[in-house]
Amino acid sequence: MPDDPPIFFRWRRVAHRVRRADGPERLCGEWWRDTEEAERLRDYYRIEDEAGRRFWLFRDGLYRPTAVPRWFLHGIFA
Repeated sequence: MPDDPPIFFRWRRVAHRVRRADGPERLCGEWWRDTEEAERLRDYYRIEDEAGRRFWLFRDGLYRPTAVPRWFLHGIFA
């Protein structure tokens, strides 16, 4: 399974080239629930772009056989 952060990402139609990344931090759903959400894993990365802006991205869908991995922006660091 790839654990690499993205090389670049696009947010609000602006491309951001990644300079530094920390992660992945792998989180999963509530294990005590017997649902699909309990099996869902997300890999979170703290990303810094070339301009010094910091973002919190996560990848979803990598570990489900029928899912296509997708990236999402979870937050922006001030």
